[in-house]
Amino acid sequence: MAGNEGRMTEPGMQKQAPRMHRYRGRWLHLALGLLIAVLAVAWAGQRAQGGVLDNLDSRLQDAGAGSVAALVTVEAEQLSALRAITFTQGVAQAVATTDPAAINRLVTPLQANSNVPMVDIVRPDGQVLFAVRSKGAPRPAASHRGMSAIGQSVREARGPRGGRFTEVVIFKTGPAFVTIGPLMIGNKAVGVVLVMTPLADVLGRISQQVRADLTAYTGDGVPIATTALADPPTLDRDTARRLIGGGAVVRRYIHGDDREALGRLIVDHQPDAVLGVSLTDNSPATGRAVMLFAALGLIATVTIMATFWARIANRERQ
Repeated sequence: MAGNEGRMTEPGMQKQAPRMHRYRGRWLHLALGLLIAVLAVAWAGQRAQGGVLDNLDSRLQDAGAGSVAALVTVEAEQLSALRAITFTQGVAQAVATTDPAAINRLVTPLQANSNVPMVDIVRPDGQVLFAVRSKGAPRPAASHRGMSAIGQSVREARGPRGGRFTEVVIFKTGPAFVTIGPLMIGNKAVGVVLVMTPLADVLGRISQQVRADLTAYTGDGVPIATTALADPPTLDRDTARRLIGGGAVVRRYIHGDDREALGRLIVDHQPDAVLGVSLTDNSPATGRAVMLFAALGLIATVTIMATFWARIANRERQ
């Protein structure tokens, strides 16, 4: 009997060895499957996040191009108002004779019929003879002495553009989008007209059109006007200079998830400042949502397959 028991034990031990190897193989397959599932979920989330971010950058680029185009429209409106004033008979004569009443009678209706909130009539030396403002516009200054644009307009009065141009000017009351042109009697400039809109108002109007927040920066990278709820951080000076010089668009994050694209601001066909266009970046949230749904899908698939496998295994045992 002892010999028979020994012979019975030996085959039993030989049958357990393949079963142990089988379990080890299953655990290895399970670990590999789990690793592949995790990698697949992470890859799906990254792809979704990258796609949303690419779409956001495309929207920022389109908003920047739309902003520049809309700025040309504002420039054309101000130039139209400027021409209406400078070509109205009697305005230049009233300036030459220092007749504020005549200037008021001629200029105020023209300003009221335009979309321009601020008009200044200035002597060549910068003294303000007359100023008219729409409701809510900044108060006028008594003098614009030292403003280089006035001297440039007078010098170029007989040039190909008649001394008329547009630029961004920073006054004590804030930055403004200014279109300037001379008042002529014969070949002599007797005064200068400044047709102006606060830069913050210009950006606010364009922001509604392009559906993005806009910020204007100086050549030193300092924000001077914005439609955002808070001023964005100062831009590096070298980066600002490079952008104005025609460098590639720069992207950065401001105020948490707000992504900003920066390029040069073209005014009157010349780079005059840096323009920032910003939108909220929702790509991380999208990536996490896709990872969650992918994980739930994998879990559901594994649960269904495990249920079928368990049923098949039970049938085989029976």
